[in-house]
Amino acid sequence: MRGSLSVVWWVGLSLACCVSCVEYTPKPRGYMRIEPPEARYRPFVDSGLPFGFSVSDAVRVELLGKEDGTTGLNLVYPELGARVYCSYLAVSPSSLSSVEAESRSFVFRQLRPETRWAEKAYSNPDVGVYGSLFVLDGGSASPIQFTLTDSVSNFFRGALYFDCQPNADSLAPAVDYIRKDIVELVRTFNWRR
Repeated sequence: MRGSLSVVWWVGLSLACCVSCVEYTPKPRGYMRIEPPEARYRPFVDSGLPFGFSVSDAVRVELLGKEDGTTGLNLVYPELGARVYCSYLAVSPSSLSSVEAESRSFVFRQLRPETRWAEKAYSNPDVGVYGSLFVLDGGSASPIQFTLTDSVSNFFRGALYFDCQPNADSLAPAVDYIRKDIVELVRTFNWRR
């Protein structure tokens, strides 16, 4: 009896040593799966604003106050943890070039040496809307930015930000979804006269 207990004890000790000698390999860090909702659009019009556009049903529009002649609004994507910060500024033909230059400067300050970027021009002379869409990759803090103007007295700008540290790979599905929404916004943008 005593001999069988010591054999069981040695076998148990041997198994414990083998288990504790196994090298631990950490599991790689995972990312949350992002499932963008189906895109459906509705018109956004506010009587106090000189513009209108179509916005996704997934967006909550936050109107901000007017400061220094600038009107702000945010397009909030609560499910994606993202926000498009937008601002409107009444300009004159003489101040338009400096406002556009400042906006471009803001885009280019986001660039890092490894960042690739593309600019797409937009023009809809029927409604007097002209602009540019900037798409930046490589982990930029603001991967999509855009500007719209009537080239005379109105200027509208938007920039996408996420409520987390940017990681281009994990945010790619959300960026692609919001890029389509921004293209729809630009395509349907109009100045209310």
